[in-house]
Amino acid sequence: MKLKVNNELQKIWKDKRIPKETKLIYSYICAKGLDKIIIDINVGEIQKVINIKNKGLRKNLKILEELKYLIYKEYDVGMYTISIN
Repeated sequence: MKLKVNNELQKIWKDKRIPKETKLIYSYICAKGLDKIIIDINVGEIQKVINIKNKGLRKNLKILEELKYLIYKEYDVGMYTISIN
């Protein structure tokens, strides 16, 4: 069995402009999305993986959005809809 790594994940891990915490969040989103285009996620889910608050999550999502990796919308406090580009 061969493990395939998403090309976007390879690309993001090599991108020096992105902090490690942001890369971990993106990896979690991609793993949860698993070939889906749009997913819903909340800060509580990510807190199981990374010690982060909603403000920090929003900051990291903004970095990813500015670099065209995803588009996000916070529809309620701590709850996000994410479209992976």
